[in-house]
Amino acid sequence: MSERPRLSSEDLVHAQSVLHAEDRPVRFQDVDAAGIIYFARVLEYFHDAFLSLLRRAGVDLAAVLKEGKWGMPLGHAEADYLGPMRFGDDVVVEIVRLELGERSLSVGARVRSPEGRVLAIGQAVHVCIDRQTFRSRALPDETAAALKAVGAQVRGAG
Repeated sequence: MSERPRLSSEDLVHAQSVLHAEDRPVRFQDVDAAGIIYFARVLEYFHDAFLSLLRRAGVDLAAVLKEGKWGMPLGHAEADYLGPMRFGDDVVVEIVRLELGERSLSVGARVRSPEGRVLAIGQAVHVCIDRQTFRSRALPDETAAALKAVGAQVRGAG
């Protein structure tokens, strides 16, 4: 198995550039019996922010899925929880890194308090696939260009 692309935890915590940010309240249904955010909700927050960034970049995911030629399913996801998020808290969800590989896209995200304290970091790797064969393929040129326009970096480019 090849090594997964990995974004540095330090880079995610200390990133100065933010490609996309959105305010979000921690809702009642987002917390568990201990009163803190249920772990999977943070991954949802990251994914929702990623989808917002795609829309802003002009990538119409609904049209892509309807067309049925290609897709970007999740190949890997992880999160580190650095501080509590409780019902009623306001948080800021940020996409801080996009790395384009030959056939994948790595997304680095974090959740912080309005005051700037980083509460969670995470990353996801989406693999571009041919929807008919489910084999990996290159990201369409127009999609790669749209992602570069909102700050995506090409992995390995100096």
